[in-house]
Amino acid sequence: MRFPTQRLLTSAVFFLTIFFGTGSAAWAQGTATITGKIDNSVSDSVLLELYTVPASYSGQSHTVALKGNGEFTLQVPVAEPMLGELVHGPESVMLYLQPGDNLDVRVDAEDFVSSLKLKGQGFVENNYLVQFERKFEEEEDYQVLPSNIFKQEKNFLLFLDERRQDQRKFLEKFLKSNKVSEAFKAYAQAQIDFSYANDRLTYVDVRKRVGGLPPELSPTYYDFLKEVNLNAPGALRNQAYLDFLNNYFQYRALQEQPANLERDYYPTLYKLVKQELRGSACDMMLSRILSQTFRFGYVPDADAMYLDFQKEVKDTNYLSYVTGQYRQFRRVGLGTKAAAFTLLSADGDSVSLSSFKNKMVYLGFWRTHCGICTVDQLAYKYFAEQLASKGIELLQVSVGEDFNTWKANIAQKKLPGTHLYAPDLSAQILKDYDVKSFPAYFLIAPDGTLINTNARRPGHAEGARDIAAAVDQYRNSSARK
Repeated sequence: MRFPTQRLLTSAVFFLTIFFGTGSAAWAQGTATITGKIDNSVSDSVLLELYTVPASYSGQSHTVALKGNGEFTLQVPVAEPMLGELVHGPESVMLYLQPGDNLDVRVDAEDFVSSLKLKGQGFVENNYLVQFERKFEEEEDYQVLPSNIFKQEKNFLLFLDERRQDQRKFLEKFLKSNKVSEAFKAYAQAQIDFSYANDRLTYVDVRKRVGGLPPELSPTYYDFLKEVNLNAPGALRNQAYLDFLNNYFQYRALQEQPANLERDYYPTLYKLVKQELRGSACDMMLSRILSQTFRFGYVPDADAMYLDFQKEVKDTNYLSYVTGQYRQFRRVGLGTKAAAFTLLSADGDSVSLSSFKNKMVYLGFWRTHCGICTVDQLAYKYFAEQLASKGIELLQVSVGEDFNTWKANIAQKKLPGTHLYAPDLSAQILKDYDVKSFPAYFLIAPDGTLINTNARRPGHAEGARDIAAAVDQYRNSSARK
């Protein structure tokens, strides 16, 4: 099941956020209890990933064994409202949790979405999210894609305005008959306001991506941005808010027209965020920009921005997170040694990275029910054929599928390369390679160093060509030394 807050869980971007402020004293040191039952279970445990770390999918993992009848109980620290992902096998559900919640969750592992039943303290908020999702995220009439995006400006804005009006009425009706916290009210309102703002902001770009002609915009089209409260209290937990901020600052950075966009992109983003955001919102976005800079930016800029962030940040949670990212960047960044691992293969053998010493390795990570991962699987044979002359070892790690099912699928699909198994999101290899989203791909040189931490996907039109070019460039460079 996918709440509105979960839009980025299946895409390439991967950052959850924290509620604006430090939380009330009444919530300090709080806990939440989740009980439930999983029928037709596919494993012997259930995992709750609490997204406590700002601007990241990192957080606290809590795993508990299922009883013989599939029942479980989890009691976790929840100091303020936050999101958590309840995971069993390849399926998961997002939950909105507050201190004091005592939520009962019951599902059938064979049909997670339609079998979900909730009750107890916390039911009202999560039931609202379920109903909101079903009405506004699943009904095509309310979606930008596939058809509304092709409307001209006037009719597209009419569509957005009518959708926002319907969403506001939905929330107002809900609040008249249900008592919820001010935090949840702000969270729900942010979903409406920033979904509207983000869809309006990205109208042109999305239309181009789906092959439509760029619309002719009125001179005042982007004036609505002046009315958006970038520092809206209570918005920071909501993914729609983060989606908007990501696109808004990208839009602003392009407006700045830096002399060298490729080199100056992240420093420009960093500067704009410092100018326009305040408090925790500023800390959160700077954290996100730094995390991306550590992976994809120019190393001297990353070092300079990190030093500045240490002076500017107000929230120690963000500082701890970025410091960890910086250390991870030094560990998983370009030129660092690839982390060693040993995993079970589809052939039943234990396979280590060291087995491929002195060889070029293309290492990928897939997760069950990841749409982009499925696309890459379909393209994998052709991808391997295109790279056959380059002497590259293809290693693919699948995460979260039942082992026997995974093994049978690999045999049936006859995918090339070496296929390895990781049972769930808590696997050490995911931490060592800082895998926050799926799919993810790395290129490892024969000497064991990482030469690409964001390698092209097999399903990308230029995937094989880009990988071949990267390998040739590395070998030519090595030959000159």
